[in-house]
Amino acid sequence: MVQATRRRLTAALVLLWALPAGAQRLVLVSFDGLGAETFFEDPVAAELTVLKAAAQRGAASLGVQPAFPSTTANSHAALWTGCYGDVNGISANSPPVLPRAEHAATERGNGFRAEQLAAETFWVAAARAGITAVAHQPTQGYPFTRFNSAPGAVVVNGYQTRLLAPHALWTPAAGRRMPDGSYLFEHGPATFRVVIRKGSVRISHTASGRTVEAGFAPAEKDPPRHRALARHFSPPLPVDAPAPAALYFRLFELGKESFRLYVTPWHELGSSVPLEGIFREAGGFIGNGPTALLDKGLLTAPEYLEAMELVIRQLTRHAAWLEKRFRPRLMQSYLPFPDEIDHMWLPAARAGDPQAQAWRRWGYIAVDRGAQEFSRLAGKGDYLLWVSDHGMAPVSKFVSVPAALRRSGLDGKAVYLYHSILVNTADWKQGVVPLPERAAVVEQARRALAAVPGITAFFTPDQDGPLYGIGGPAGGDLYFDFAPGHGPAGRAQAEVIAEGPARGMHGFLPTRRDMQAILVMTGPRIAAGSTLPQIRIIDIAPMIAQLLGFPAPPTFRGRPPVLPSVVRTDSASARPAAPARAAAARR
Repeated sequence: MVQATRRRLTAALVLLWALPAGAQRLVLVSFDGLGAETFFEDPVAAELTVLKAAAQRGAASLGVQPAFPSTTANSHAALWTGCYGDVNGISANSPPVLPRAEHAATERGNGFRAEQLAAETFWVAAARAGITAVAHQPTQGYPFTRFNSAPGAVVVNGYQTRLLAPHALWTPAAGRRMPDGSYLFEHGPATFRVVIRKGSVRISHTASGRTVEAGFAPAEKDPPRHRALARHFSPPLPVDAPAPAALYFRLFELGKESFRLYVTPWHELGSSVPLEGIFREAGGFIGNGPTALLDKGLLTAPEYLEAMELVIRQLTRHAAWLEKRFRPRLMQSYLPFPDEIDHMWLPAARAGDPQAQAWRRWGYIAVDRGAQEFSRLAGKGDYLLWVSDHGMAPVSKFVSVPAALRRSGLDGKAVYLYHSILVNTADWKQGVVPLPERAAVVEQARRALAAVPGITAFFTPDQDGPLYGIGGPAGGDLYFDFAPGHGPAGRAQAEVIAEGPARGMHGFLPTRRDMQAILVMTGPRIAAGSTLPQIRIIDIAPMIAQLLGFPAPPTFRGRPPVLPSVVRTDSASARPAAPARAAAARR
Protein backbone atom coordinates (compact mmCIF):
# COMPACT_ATOMS: atom_id res chain seq x y z
CA MET A 1 0.00 0.00 0.00
CA VAL A 2 2.84 2.38 0.91
CA GLN A 3 4.65 1.57 -2.35
CA ALA A 4 1.47 2.09 -4.38
CA THR A 5 0.88 5.44 -2.69
CA ARG A 6 4.51 6.41 -3.35
CA ARG A 7 4.17 5.50 -7.04
CA ARG A 8 1.01 7.56 -7.36
CA LEU A 9 2.67 10.51 -5.61
CA THR A 10 5.73 10.24 -7.88
CA ALA A 11 3.53 10.18 -10.97
CA ALA A 12 1.60 13.21 -9.71
CA LEU A 13 4.81 15.12 -9.04
CA VAL A 14 6.18 14.27 -12.48
CA LEU A 15 2.94 15.42 -14.07
CA LEU A 16 3.12 18.68 -12.09
CA TRP A 17 6.71 19.30 -13.19
CA ALA A 18 5.84 18.42 -16.81
CA LEU A 19 2.93 20.83 -17.20
CA PRO A 20 3.92 23.28 -19.89
CA ALA A 21 4.63 26.95 -19.65
CA GLY A 22 2.35 29.15 -21.73
CA ALA A 23 4.38 29.13 -24.95
CA GLN A 24 6.05 25.76 -24.59
CA ARG A 25 6.00 23.64 -27.73
CA LEU A 26 6.42 20.00 -28.65
CA VAL A 27 7.96 18.64 -31.86
CA LEU A 28 7.69 14.94 -32.79
CA VAL A 29 9.54 13.37 -35.73
CA SER A 30 8.99 9.76 -36.82
CA PHE A 31 11.67 7.76 -38.63
CA ASP A 32 10.14 4.85 -40.52
CA GLY A 33 11.85 1.55 -39.70
CA LEU A 34 14.42 2.75 -37.15
CA GLY A 35 14.39 -0.06 -34.58
CA ALA A 36 15.67 -0.07 -31.01
CA GLU A 37 18.02 -2.96 -31.79
CA THR A 38 19.60 -0.95 -34.58
CA PHE A 39 19.74 2.26 -32.55
CA PHE A 40 21.36 0.67 -29.50
CA GLU A 41 23.37 -2.22 -30.97
CA ASP A 42 24.15 -1.75 -34.67
CA PRO A 43 27.45 0.02 -35.49
CA VAL A 44 25.73 2.01 -38.25
CA ALA A 45 23.76 3.90 -35.58
CA ALA A 46 26.97 5.76 -34.70
CA GLU A 47 26.09 7.93 -37.70
CA LEU A 48 22.89 9.10 -35.96
CA THR A 49 24.78 11.77 -34.07
CA VAL A 50 21.76 14.02 -33.51
CA LEU A 51 19.69 11.28 -31.89
CA LYS A 52 22.63 9.96 -29.89
CA ALA A 53 23.30 13.44 -28.53
CA ALA A 54 19.59 13.84 -27.73
CA ALA A 55 19.68 10.63 -25.70
CA GLN A 56 22.57 12.07 -23.69
CA ARG A 57 20.80 15.41 -23.12
CA GLY A 58 17.46 13.79 -22.36
CA ALA A 59 15.87 10.37 -22.05
CA ALA A 60 15.70 7.25 -24.21
CA SER A 61 13.36 4.31 -23.87
CA LEU A 62 14.91 0.85 -23.88
CA GLY A 63 12.36 -0.07 -26.53
CA VAL A 64 8.86 0.70 -27.80
CA GLN A 65 6.38 -2.10 -28.54
CA PRO A 66 4.70 -1.39 -31.91
CA ALA A 67 1.41 -2.78 -33.16
CA PHE A 68 0.95 -6.42 -34.21
CA PRO A 69 1.74 -6.96 -37.02
CA SER A 70 4.64 -4.57 -36.60
CA THR A 71 4.05 -2.74 -39.87
CA THR A 72 4.05 0.92 -40.83
CA ALA A 73 0.41 1.91 -41.28
CA ASN A 74 -1.05 0.34 -38.15
CA SER A 75 1.93 1.13 -35.90
CA HIS A 76 1.80 4.79 -36.91
CA ALA A 77 -1.97 4.78 -36.42
CA ALA A 78 -1.37 3.47 -32.89
CA LEU A 79 1.22 6.21 -32.35
CA TRP A 80 -1.20 8.94 -33.47
CA THR A 81 -4.32 7.65 -31.69
CA GLY A 82 -3.01 6.08 -28.47
CA CYS A 83 -4.83 2.82 -29.26
CA TYR A 84 -4.28 -0.24 -31.43
CA GLY A 85 -6.16 -1.44 -34.49
CA ASP A 86 -8.90 -3.15 -32.51
CA VAL A 87 -10.06 0.37 -31.59
CA ASN A 88 -8.70 2.71 -34.30
CA GLY A 89 -9.66 0.44 -37.23
CA ILE A 90 -6.18 0.29 -38.83
CA SER A 91 -5.18 -3.32 -38.26
CA ALA A 92 -2.53 -3.72 -40.99
CA ASN A 93 -0.99 -2.00 -44.01
CA SER A 94 -3.81 -3.54 -46.06
CA PRO A 95 -6.69 -4.17 -43.65
CA PRO A 96 -9.96 -5.89 -44.49
CA VAL A 97 -12.58 -3.47 -45.79
CA LEU A 98 -15.53 -2.67 -43.54
CA PRO A 99 -18.42 -3.07 -43.00
CA ARG A 100 -18.26 -6.83 -43.18
CA ALA A 101 -21.76 -7.29 -44.55
CA GLU A 102 -20.84 -5.25 -47.64
CA HIS A 103 -17.37 -6.64 -48.36
CA ALA A 104 -15.78 -10.05 -48.84
CA ALA A 105 -13.19 -11.27 -46.37
CA THR A 106 -10.64 -11.24 -49.20
CA GLU A 107 -11.04 -7.52 -49.95
CA ARG A 108 -8.21 -5.29 -48.75
CA GLY A 109 -8.13 -1.55 -48.20
CA ASN A 110 -5.27 0.92 -47.90
CA GLY A 111 -4.31 1.25 -44.24
CA PHE A 112 -2.20 4.31 -45.01
CA ARG A 113 -5.34 6.27 -45.91
CA ALA A 114 -7.87 7.61 -43.45
CA GLU A 115 -11.16 6.12 -44.65
CA GLN A 116 -11.06 3.40 -42.01
CA LEU A 117 -9.51 5.44 -39.19
CA ALA A 118 -11.96 5.31 -36.28
CA ALA A 119 -10.17 7.13 -33.45
CA GLU A 120 -8.97 10.67 -32.89
CA THR A 121 -5.32 11.61 -33.47
CA PHE A 122 -3.35 13.53 -30.85
CA TRP A 123 -3.14 16.66 -33.01
CA VAL A 124 -6.95 16.76 -33.32
CA ALA A 125 -7.32 16.35 -29.55
CA ALA A 126 -4.79 19.17 -29.05
CA ALA A 127 -6.54 21.46 -31.54
CA ARG A 128 -9.90 20.93 -29.84
CA ALA A 129 -8.24 22.14 -26.62
CA GLY A 130 -7.00 25.31 -28.34
CA ILE A 131 -3.43 24.15 -29.05
CA THR A 132 -2.37 24.95 -32.59
CA ALA A 133 -0.95 21.93 -34.39
CA VAL A 134 0.68 20.89 -37.67
CA ALA A 135 0.66 17.27 -38.82
CA HIS A 136 3.16 16.92 -41.68
CA GLN A 137 2.98 13.76 -43.81
CA PRO A 138 1.31 11.50 -41.22
CA THR A 139 -0.09 8.16 -42.27
CA GLN A 140 -3.90 8.30 -42.23
CA GLY A 141 -3.55 12.02 -42.95
CA TYR A 142 -5.72 11.91 -46.07
CA PRO A 143 -8.55 12.16 -46.95
CA PHE A 144 -9.55 14.60 -44.25
CA THR A 145 -12.00 13.33 -41.66
CA ARG A 146 -13.13 14.34 -38.18
CA PHE A 147 -10.55 11.93 -36.76
CA ASN A 148 -7.51 13.48 -38.48
CA SER A 149 -8.57 17.12 -39.00
CA ALA A 150 -10.04 19.92 -36.91
CA PRO A 151 -10.01 23.74 -36.77
CA GLY A 152 -6.63 24.75 -35.39
CA ALA A 153 -4.84 21.73 -36.88
CA VAL A 154 -3.04 21.96 -40.23
CA VAL A 155 -2.73 18.54 -41.89
CA VAL A 156 -0.50 18.09 -44.95
CA ASN A 157 -0.22 14.78 -46.79
CA GLY A 158 1.13 13.86 -50.22
CA TYR A 159 1.59 10.11 -49.79
CA GLN A 160 -2.07 9.09 -49.98
CA THR A 161 -3.23 11.60 -52.59
CA ARG A 162 -3.15 11.19 -56.37
CA LEU A 163 0.14 10.04 -57.90
CA LEU A 164 0.10 11.65 -61.33
CA ALA A 165 3.50 10.34 -62.45
CA PRO A 166 6.01 7.97 -60.80
CA HIS A 167 9.81 8.19 -60.58
CA ALA A 168 11.20 7.96 -64.12
CA LEU A 169 14.51 7.69 -65.96
CA TRP A 170 14.52 9.36 -69.37
CA THR A 171 16.85 8.31 -72.17
CA PRO A 172 16.63 9.09 -75.90
CA ALA A 173 15.21 5.60 -76.49
CA ALA A 174 12.33 6.33 -74.11
CA GLY A 175 11.42 9.67 -75.72
CA ARG A 176 10.15 10.86 -79.08
CA ARG A 177 12.79 12.53 -81.23
CA MET A 178 11.65 15.73 -82.90
CA PRO A 179 12.90 17.22 -86.20
CA ASP A 180 14.89 19.88 -84.34
CA GLY A 181 16.83 17.18 -82.45
CA SER A 182 14.99 17.62 -79.14
CA TYR A 183 13.11 14.84 -77.34
CA LEU A 184 9.56 14.82 -76.01
CA PHE A 185 8.62 12.87 -72.88
CA GLU A 186 5.27 12.26 -71.24
CA HIS A 187 5.33 12.49 -67.45
CA GLY A 188 1.84 11.78 -66.25
CA PRO A 189 -0.56 14.33 -67.78
CA ALA A 190 2.20 16.68 -68.99
CA THR A 191 4.69 16.79 -71.87
CA PHE A 192 8.29 17.93 -71.50
CA ARG A 193 10.90 18.79 -74.11
CA VAL A 194 14.57 17.90 -73.50
CA VAL A 195 17.32 19.65 -75.48
CA ILE A 196 20.92 18.46 -75.27
CA ARG A 197 23.33 21.29 -74.62
CA LYS A 198 27.03 21.49 -73.84
CA GLY A 199 27.42 20.07 -70.34
CA SER A 200 23.70 20.08 -69.58
CA VAL A 201 20.20 19.47 -70.84
CA ARG A 202 17.39 22.00 -70.91
CA ILE A 203 13.97 20.73 -69.83
CA SER A 204 10.84 22.66 -70.83
CA HIS A 205 7.25 22.14 -69.76
CA THR A 206 5.52 22.44 -73.11
CA ALA A 207 2.22 23.75 -71.73
CA SER A 208 3.61 26.61 -69.65
CA GLY A 209 6.97 27.22 -71.34
CA ARG A 210 8.76 27.06 -67.99
CA THR A 211 12.33 25.81 -68.27
CA VAL A 212 15.11 24.53 -66.03
CA GLU A 213 18.67 23.47 -66.74
CA ALA A 214 20.09 20.20 -65.41
CA GLY A 215 23.88 20.17 -65.49
CA PHE A 216 25.88 16.98 -65.79
CA ALA A 217 27.89 15.73 -62.83
CA PRO A 218 29.08 12.19 -62.14
CA ALA A 219 27.27 10.31 -59.42
CA GLU A 220 28.50 11.11 -55.93
CA LYS A 221 31.18 8.77 -54.61
CA ASP A 222 30.98 9.67 -50.93
CA PRO A 223 28.15 10.12 -48.42
CA PRO A 224 26.92 13.61 -47.48
CA ARG A 225 28.88 13.93 -44.26
CA HIS A 226 30.01 17.48 -45.02
CA ARG A 227 28.57 18.37 -48.44
CA ALA A 228 25.09 19.63 -49.29
CA LEU A 229 22.34 17.05 -49.79
CA ALA A 230 21.35 16.33 -53.40
CA ARG A 231 23.61 19.13 -54.61
CA HIS A 232 23.56 18.20 -58.32
CA PHE A 233 19.79 18.24 -58.84
CA SER A 234 18.22 20.90 -61.02
CA PRO A 235 16.21 23.79 -59.62
CA PRO A 236 12.51 22.94 -59.22
CA LEU A 237 10.33 23.12 -62.32
CA PRO A 238 6.81 24.23 -61.31
CA VAL A 239 3.75 22.61 -62.89
CA ASP A 240 0.20 23.77 -62.24
CA ALA A 241 -2.42 21.36 -63.52
CA PRO A 242 -4.07 19.04 -62.77
CA ALA A 243 -2.32 19.45 -59.38
CA PRO A 244 0.38 21.99 -58.43
CA ALA A 245 3.83 20.52 -57.87
CA ALA A 246 7.53 21.15 -58.48
CA LEU A 247 9.67 18.56 -60.28
CA TYR A 248 13.42 17.98 -60.07
CA PHE A 249 15.86 16.51 -62.58
CA ARG A 250 19.26 14.85 -62.20
CA LEU A 251 21.50 14.34 -65.24
CA PHE A 252 23.61 11.27 -64.51
CA GLU A 253 25.07 10.74 -68.00
CA LEU A 254 25.53 12.98 -71.04
CA GLY A 255 26.92 12.34 -74.51
CA LYS A 256 26.64 14.07 -77.86
CA GLU A 257 23.37 12.28 -78.58
CA SER A 258 22.68 10.44 -75.34
CA PHE A 259 21.70 11.11 -71.74
CA ARG A 260 20.31 9.48 -68.61
CA LEU A 261 17.98 11.92 -66.90
CA TYR A 262 16.16 11.07 -63.66
CA VAL A 263 12.89 12.90 -62.97
CA THR A 264 11.05 12.98 -59.65
CA PRO A 265 7.43 11.85 -59.24
CA TRP A 266 4.44 14.15 -59.47
CA HIS A 267 2.29 13.93 -56.34
CA GLU A 268 -0.74 15.91 -55.46
CA LEU A 269 -0.09 17.60 -52.10
CA GLY A 270 -3.20 17.50 -49.95
CA SER A 271 -3.69 20.08 -47.23
CA SER A 272 -6.53 20.90 -44.86
CA VAL A 273 -5.78 24.62 -45.35
CA PRO A 274 -4.38 26.58 -48.34
CA LEU A 275 -0.59 26.45 -48.66
CA GLU A 276 -0.04 29.36 -51.02
CA GLY A 277 3.65 29.67 -51.85
CA ILE A 278 4.96 26.37 -50.49
CA PHE A 279 6.32 25.13 -53.84
CA ARG A 280 7.76 28.53 -54.74
CA GLU A 281 9.39 29.05 -51.36
CA ALA A 282 10.25 25.51 -50.20
CA GLY A 283 10.36 23.50 -53.43
CA GLY A 284 8.65 20.25 -54.34
CA PHE A 285 7.48 17.18 -52.48
CA ILE A 286 9.10 13.89 -53.55
CA GLY A 287 7.60 11.16 -51.31
CA ASN A 288 9.70 7.99 -51.24
CA GLY A 289 12.96 7.06 -52.93
CA PRO A 290 13.10 5.45 -56.40
CA THR A 291 13.52 1.85 -55.22
CA ALA A 292 11.64 0.52 -58.26
CA LEU A 293 14.20 2.07 -60.61
CA LEU A 294 17.02 0.62 -58.52
CA ASP A 295 15.41 -2.84 -58.53
CA LYS A 296 15.09 -2.71 -62.33
CA GLY A 297 18.74 -1.76 -62.74
CA LEU A 298 17.87 1.65 -64.17
CA LEU A 299 19.67 3.43 -61.33
CA THR A 300 22.85 2.50 -59.50
CA ALA A 301 23.04 2.46 -55.70
CA PRO A 302 24.84 5.85 -55.48
CA GLU A 303 22.25 7.34 -57.85
CA TYR A 304 19.43 6.00 -55.69
CA LEU A 305 21.11 7.42 -52.59
CA GLU A 306 21.35 10.87 -54.18
CA ALA A 307 17.60 10.69 -54.83
CA MET A 308 17.10 9.63 -51.21
CA GLU A 309 19.01 12.73 -50.15
CA LEU A 310 16.59 14.84 -52.18
CA VAL A 311 13.60 13.25 -50.40
CA ILE A 312 15.13 14.13 -47.03
CA ARG A 313 16.07 17.65 -48.11
CA GLN A 314 12.59 18.44 -49.37
CA LEU A 315 10.71 16.91 -46.44
CA THR A 316 12.76 18.97 -43.98
CA ARG A 317 12.34 22.12 -46.08
CA HIS A 318 8.58 21.64 -46.12
CA ALA A 319 8.54 21.02 -42.37
CA ALA A 320 10.53 24.22 -41.78
CA TRP A 321 8.19 26.18 -44.08
CA LEU A 322 5.12 24.91 -42.21
CA GLU A 323 6.66 25.71 -38.82
CA LYS A 324 7.53 29.24 -39.92
CA ARG A 325 4.14 29.82 -41.55
CA PHE A 326 1.88 28.50 -38.76
CA ARG A 327 4.04 28.62 -35.58
CA PRO A 328 2.25 25.63 -34.01
CA ARG A 329 2.67 24.56 -30.41
CA LEU A 330 2.49 20.94 -31.58
CA MET A 331 4.46 19.90 -34.65
CA GLN A 332 4.66 16.40 -36.16
CA SER A 333 6.78 15.37 -39.16
CA TYR A 334 8.07 12.20 -40.81
CA LEU A 335 10.86 10.55 -42.83
CA PRO A 336 10.36 7.30 -44.82
CA PHE A 337 13.89 6.23 -43.83
CA PRO A 338 15.80 4.14 -42.86
CA ASP A 339 12.98 1.69 -43.74
CA GLU A 340 13.67 1.75 -47.48
CA ILE A 341 17.41 1.20 -47.25
CA ASP A 342 17.16 -1.50 -44.57
CA HIS A 343 14.64 -3.45 -46.65
CA MET A 344 17.33 -3.56 -49.33
CA TRP A 345 20.68 -3.69 -47.54
CA LEU A 346 20.24 -4.78 -43.92
CA PRO A 347 20.68 -8.57 -44.49
CA ALA A 348 23.82 -8.24 -46.62
CA ALA A 349 25.27 -5.59 -44.31
CA ARG A 350 24.69 -7.77 -41.24
CA ALA A 351 26.32 -10.68 -43.13
CA GLY A 352 29.48 -8.61 -43.59
CA ASP A 353 29.12 -7.43 -47.20
CA PRO A 354 31.31 -4.29 -47.29
CA GLN A 355 29.44 -2.74 -50.22
CA ALA A 356 26.05 -3.13 -48.53
CA GLN A 357 27.55 -1.74 -45.33
CA ALA A 358 28.83 1.29 -47.23
CA TRP A 359 25.48 1.99 -48.93
CA ARG A 360 23.63 1.57 -45.64
CA ARG A 361 26.04 3.87 -43.83
CA TRP A 362 25.54 6.48 -46.56
CA GLY A 363 21.80 6.29 -45.95
CA TYR A 364 22.15 6.69 -42.20
CA ILE A 365 24.43 9.70 -42.64
CA ALA A 366 21.73 11.28 -44.83
CA VAL A 367 19.11 10.49 -42.17
CA ASP A 368 21.30 12.22 -39.60
CA ARG A 369 21.51 15.28 -41.83
CA GLY A 370 17.72 15.29 -41.93
CA ALA A 371 17.61 15.04 -38.14
CA GLN A 372 19.86 18.11 -37.91
CA GLU A 373 17.29 20.10 -39.88
CA PHE A 374 14.33 18.71 -37.93
CA SER A 375 16.02 19.61 -34.64
CA ARG A 376 15.89 23.29 -35.65
CA LEU A 377 12.08 23.15 -35.37
CA ALA A 378 12.32 23.00 -31.57
CA GLY A 379 13.55 25.81 -29.36
CA LYS A 380 15.63 25.49 -26.22
CA GLY A 381 12.57 25.40 -23.98
CA ASP A 382 10.59 22.93 -26.11
CA TYR A 383 10.06 19.18 -26.04
CA LEU A 384 11.59 17.26 -28.95
CA LEU A 385 10.57 13.63 -29.46
CA TRP A 386 12.30 11.27 -31.90
CA VAL A 387 10.16 8.16 -32.48
CA SER A 388 9.73 5.30 -34.95
CA ASP A 389 7.14 2.70 -35.89
CA HIS A 390 8.99 -0.65 -35.93
CA GLY A 391 12.33 -2.39 -36.39
CA MET A 392 13.69 -4.66 -39.12
CA ALA A 393 14.97 -8.24 -39.38
CA PRO A 394 16.82 -10.14 -42.14
CA VAL A 395 14.75 -12.85 -43.87
CA SER A 396 15.84 -15.41 -46.47
CA LYS A 397 13.20 -18.16 -46.10
CA PHE A 398 9.72 -17.26 -47.26
CA VAL A 399 6.59 -19.05 -46.06
CA SER A 400 3.42 -19.07 -48.18
CA VAL A 401 0.56 -19.09 -45.67
CA PRO A 402 -2.09 -19.31 -48.45
CA ALA A 403 -0.39 -22.45 -49.79
CA ALA A 404 -0.39 -24.02 -46.31
CA LEU A 405 -4.09 -23.22 -45.85
CA ARG A 406 -4.92 -24.61 -49.28
CA ARG A 407 -3.11 -27.87 -48.61
CA SER A 408 -5.07 -28.28 -45.38
CA GLY A 409 -8.46 -27.93 -47.04
CA LEU A 410 -9.07 -24.43 -45.66
CA ASP A 411 -9.12 -22.63 -48.97
CA GLY A 412 -12.23 -20.45 -48.88
CA LYS A 413 -12.78 -20.96 -45.14
CA ALA A 414 -9.74 -19.00 -43.95
CA VAL A 415 -7.95 -16.22 -45.80
CA TYR A 416 -4.50 -14.78 -45.18
CA LEU A 417 -4.18 -11.40 -43.49
CA TYR A 418 -0.59 -10.29 -42.89
CA HIS A 419 0.79 -12.36 -39.96
CA SER A 420 -2.71 -13.60 -39.24
CA ILE A 421 -5.65 -15.42 -40.78
CA LEU A 422 -9.24 -14.29 -41.05
CA VAL A 423 -12.06 -16.82 -40.90
CA ASN A 424 -14.51 -16.26 -43.75
CA THR A 425 -17.52 -16.23 -41.46
CA ALA A 426 -21.10 -15.54 -42.46
CA ASP A 427 -20.93 -11.93 -41.25
CA TRP A 428 -18.70 -11.21 -44.27
CA LYS A 429 -20.29 -10.76 -47.67
CA GLN A 430 -20.49 -14.25 -49.25
CA GLY A 431 -19.00 -15.73 -46.07
CA VAL A 432 -19.15 -19.54 -45.90
CA VAL A 433 -18.38 -20.38 -42.25
CA PRO A 434 -21.32 -20.19 -39.80
CA LEU A 435 -20.41 -18.01 -36.81
CA PRO A 436 -20.67 -20.89 -34.29
CA GLU A 437 -17.98 -22.75 -36.30
CA ARG A 438 -15.40 -19.95 -36.17
CA ALA A 439 -13.49 -21.49 -33.24
CA ALA A 440 -13.27 -24.86 -35.00
CA VAL A 441 -11.80 -23.29 -38.14
CA VAL A 442 -9.32 -21.29 -36.03
CA GLU A 443 -8.16 -24.50 -34.38
CA GLN A 444 -7.88 -26.27 -37.73
CA ALA A 445 -5.80 -23.39 -39.07
CA ARG A 446 -3.61 -23.44 -35.97
CA ARG A 447 -2.83 -27.14 -36.42
CA ALA A 448 -2.12 -26.67 -40.13
CA LEU A 449 0.26 -23.76 -39.60
CA ALA A 450 1.96 -25.35 -36.57
CA ALA A 451 3.12 -28.10 -38.91
CA VAL A 452 4.89 -25.58 -41.15
CA PRO A 453 8.61 -25.12 -40.31
CA GLY A 454 9.29 -21.48 -39.57
CA ILE A 455 5.90 -20.64 -38.02
CA THR A 456 6.18 -20.58 -34.23
CA ALA A 457 3.90 -19.04 -31.60
CA PHE A 458 0.17 -18.37 -31.99
CA PHE A 459 -2.05 -15.63 -30.55
CA THR A 460 -5.79 -14.97 -30.49
CA PRO A 461 -7.79 -11.82 -29.75
CA ASP A 462 -9.61 -13.58 -26.91
CA GLN A 463 -6.41 -14.48 -25.06
CA ASP A 464 -3.93 -11.84 -26.21
CA GLY A 465 -6.06 -8.88 -27.31
CA PRO A 466 -5.27 -6.61 -24.34
CA LEU A 467 -1.52 -7.16 -24.77
CA TYR A 468 -1.27 -6.57 -28.51
CA GLY A 469 -4.52 -4.81 -29.47
CA ILE A 470 -5.33 -7.53 -31.99
CA GLY A 471 -8.78 -8.44 -33.24
CA GLY A 472 -11.64 -5.99 -33.61
CA PRO A 473 -13.88 -5.57 -36.67
CA ALA A 474 -10.89 -5.27 -39.05
CA GLY A 475 -8.59 -7.68 -37.21
CA GLY A 476 -7.68 -11.31 -37.72
CA ASP A 477 -8.88 -14.39 -35.83
CA LEU A 478 -5.50 -16.11 -35.39
CA TYR A 479 -2.11 -14.38 -35.31
CA PHE A 480 1.31 -16.05 -35.48
CA ASP A 481 5.01 -15.30 -35.47
CA PHE A 482 7.90 -16.66 -37.52
CA ALA A 483 11.24 -18.11 -36.50
CA PRO A 484 14.32 -15.90 -37.08
CA GLY A 485 15.27 -15.82 -40.74
CA HIS A 486 11.71 -16.75 -41.81
CA GLY A 487 8.97 -14.46 -43.03
CA PRO A 488 5.80 -14.40 -45.11
CA ALA A 489 6.05 -14.77 -48.88
CA GLY A 490 5.15 -11.54 -50.61
CA ARG A 491 4.42 -13.24 -53.93
CA ALA A 492 2.48 -16.33 -54.91
CA GLN A 493 4.52 -19.52 -54.77
CA ALA A 494 3.50 -23.15 -55.19
CA GLU A 495 5.62 -24.52 -52.36
CA VAL A 496 4.96 -23.64 -48.74
CA ILE A 497 8.60 -22.65 -48.03
CA ALA A 498 11.04 -21.23 -50.55
CA GLU A 499 14.46 -19.64 -50.20
CA GLY A 500 15.10 -16.37 -51.92
CA PRO A 501 17.33 -13.29 -51.90
CA ALA A 502 17.53 -12.02 -48.34
CA ARG A 503 15.75 -8.80 -47.52
CA GLY A 504 14.85 -6.82 -44.44
CA MET A 505 11.31 -7.43 -43.19
CA HIS A 506 9.06 -6.46 -40.32
CA GLY A 507 5.58 -7.35 -39.11
CA PHE A 508 6.72 -9.92 -36.55
CA LEU A 509 5.72 -10.20 -32.89
CA PRO A 510 6.12 -6.67 -31.48
CA THR A 511 7.80 -7.81 -28.27
CA ARG A 512 10.73 -9.20 -30.29
CA ARG A 513 13.82 -7.07 -29.81
CA ASP A 514 14.35 -6.68 -33.55
CA MET A 515 10.80 -5.30 -33.99
CA GLN A 516 10.82 -2.73 -31.19
CA ALA A 517 10.79 0.96 -32.07
CA ILE A 518 12.51 3.95 -30.45
CA LEU A 519 11.63 6.94 -28.28
CA VAL A 520 14.29 9.57 -27.59
CA MET A 521 13.19 12.83 -26.02
CA THR A 522 14.58 16.07 -24.72
CA GLY A 523 12.88 18.88 -22.89
CA PRO A 524 13.37 21.52 -20.23
CA ARG A 525 12.38 19.20 -17.38
CA ILE A 526 13.72 15.85 -18.63
CA ALA A 527 16.71 14.59 -16.65
CA ALA A 528 19.81 14.31 -18.85
CA GLY A 529 21.11 10.85 -19.73
CA SER A 530 18.16 9.04 -18.18
CA THR A 531 16.56 5.81 -19.33
CA LEU A 532 12.90 4.98 -19.68
CA PRO A 533 11.72 1.38 -19.43
CA GLN A 534 10.19 -0.38 -22.41
CA ILE A 535 6.85 1.20 -23.28
CA ARG A 536 4.10 0.64 -25.83
CA ILE A 537 3.65 2.82 -28.87
CA ILE A 538 0.15 3.67 -27.62
CA ASP A 539 1.71 5.28 -24.53
CA ILE A 540 3.21 8.15 -26.53
CA ALA A 541 -0.01 10.01 -27.47
CA PRO A 542 -1.21 10.28 -23.83
CA MET A 543 2.30 11.39 -22.87
CA ILE A 544 2.03 14.21 -25.43
CA ALA A 545 -1.33 15.19 -23.94
CA GLN A 546 0.26 15.24 -20.52
CA LEU A 547 3.26 17.32 -21.59
CA LEU A 548 1.14 19.93 -23.41
CA GLY A 549 -1.66 19.85 -20.86
CA PHE A 550 -4.69 18.95 -22.98
CA PRO A 551 -7.35 16.35 -22.11
CA ALA A 552 -6.76 12.88 -23.51
CA PRO A 553 -9.78 11.58 -25.45
CA PRO A 554 -11.41 8.39 -24.14
CA THR A 555 -9.98 6.36 -27.04
CA PHE A 556 -6.43 6.89 -25.72
CA ARG A 557 -5.79 3.46 -24.21
CA GLY A 558 -2.10 3.95 -23.44
CA ARG A 559 -0.63 5.16 -20.17
CA PRO A 560 2.00 7.93 -20.18
CA PRO A 561 5.30 6.74 -18.74
CA VAL A 562 6.64 8.34 -15.60
CA LEU A 563 9.34 10.59 -16.95
CA PRO A 564 12.73 10.95 -15.24
CA SER A 565 12.37 14.63 -14.45
CA VAL A 566 14.35 17.39 -12.79
CA VAL A 567 12.73 19.44 -10.04
CA ARG A 568 11.25 22.79 -11.00
CA THR A 569 12.42 25.45 -8.57
CA ASP A 570 10.25 28.18 -10.10
CA SER A 571 8.30 28.90 -13.27
CA ALA A 572 11.34 29.97 -15.25
CA SER A 573 14.14 27.64 -14.26
CA ALA A 574 14.91 24.11 -13.14
CA ARG A 575 17.82 22.33 -11.52
CA PRO A 576 18.73 18.63 -11.33
CA ALA A 577 16.89 16.57 -8.75
CA ALA A 578 18.66 15.90 -5.48
CA PRO A 579 20.13 12.37 -5.27
CA ALA A 580 17.59 11.22 -2.66
CA ARG A 581 14.61 12.40 -4.70
CA ALA A 582 16.07 11.02 -7.93
CA ALA A 583 16.56 7.64 -6.27
CA ALA A 584 12.98 7.69 -4.96
CA ALA A 585 11.67 8.46 -8.45
CA ARG A 586 13.47 5.41 -9.82
CA ARG A 587 11.93 3.02 -7.27
